[in-house]
Amino acid sequence: MFLKPPIPTAPRLLHPRGIRFLSVAAVIALAVLSGCVSPDGARENAARVDLRTIPSIDTVRPLDPAVWSRKAVSYSGFRAGQSPDTGIHPGREEMLEDLRFLEAEGFGLIRVFSSGEHGRMVVELIDEHGIDIKVQMGAYVSGANTENHAENMRELDDAVVLATAFPDIIASVSVGNEVLVSWSFVAVPPADLIDYVRYVRARVPQPVTVNDNWEPYAAPPGSDTAAVWGQIDFAAVHTYAYWDAGFELWDFRQKSVPEARRARAMMDAAYAYARENFHAVRAALDAAGHPIPIVIGETGWQSVPSAYLDEAFVKDFAHHQAHPVNQAWYFEDMMAWAYGTDGDDPGDGFSRPAALFYFAAFDEPWKERDDNWGLWDADREPKYVLTSEGYDAEEAVYYRPMTN
Repeated sequence: MFLKPPIPTAPRLLHPRGIRFLSVAAVIALAVLSGCVSPDGARENAARVDLRTIPSIDTVRPLDPAVWSRKAVSYSGFRAGQSPDTGIHPGREEMLEDLRFLEAEGFGLIRVFSSGEHGRMVVELIDEHGIDIKVQMGAYVSGANTENHAENMRELDDAVVLATAFPDIIASVSVGNEVLVSWSFVAVPPADLIDYVRYVRARVPQPVTVNDNWEPYAAPPGSDTAAVWGQIDFAAVHTYAYWDAGFELWDFRQKSVPEARRARAMMDAAYAYARENFHAVRAALDAAGHPIPIVIGETGWQSVPSAYLDEAFVKDFAHHQAHPVNQAWYFEDMMAWAYGTDGDDPGDGFSRPAALFYFAAFDEPWKERDDNWGLWDADREPKYVLTSEGYDAEEAVYYRPMTN
């Protein structure tokens, strides 16, 4: 059973425009089986639609191994004093510097969250400067179509324009970020999301997916949520052992292990939990008749404890998990799982992930209490996870009973 947390189990990019537009009352009626919206309207009476009657896609678009075997990371370039909330974006030279850092570190595939100004600039810079990086372009949708039609369609159309203009750079398009999980604060009804996915997929040649938490991806066959997975070419699954520890979804305390080995035991258990999430999704997709590959769309570990939760709760798990050494161990374990110990044995999406977008490239001060996930800090200094300098393995944190 998945417990609804009081915080999101994964950091995310808030909508860069930050304004909701109400759609007009009259919308264009569409045939139930078409499952596709137009820029001028949406499915009527979506609540009465039986999503099981919408046929799954006939042909799954494959993931090119030459692209998806590349080391992947989530990228959002907002630095100190910049924020999608305020509309202050990084400059072109700043973003070019970031892309150079990523390329030099061996990241050849990045995920961006929005097809607005930030996403467009990323693709343009890669094209202009011949940077050897491919992109998963995100279309950030939020809320039901009846509430946010204009804004959602703008994101979808921007993603379509970029994907068709830069087919050699944009490797896939992702519609929505954590919009189906039970605790989503940008929830989109499954019927609307199906419309959005079908709208984009009818207009771009790339594989199309939805980025979401492992829980809705593991939904049982016949559910409205599971109906969405019949419309995508691959699953982009989020797994966050870090957050889920606080909700007792795995044993982060490892109290039966001697203290000298407890930090390593905790990180081994976190790695095992991520694999359990993967296999739960794999079983659900297979049971529903959706033989699509799985990509880890997000996973990460904080290098410094987040203050996102109330202090008592933080002390019970975050301070016993977050540390540069723990972050490095998690990164190494997850990347080896996805790409092999030497980085030359990528998974196939069925027995192991076809790729893994590590969260995240850089710290982002605008997120305030939900920061500290980056491989680099906000000043673009590489952390221990990349340098192995500044700490000893013995400094890794682990659970110790609290005292008054």
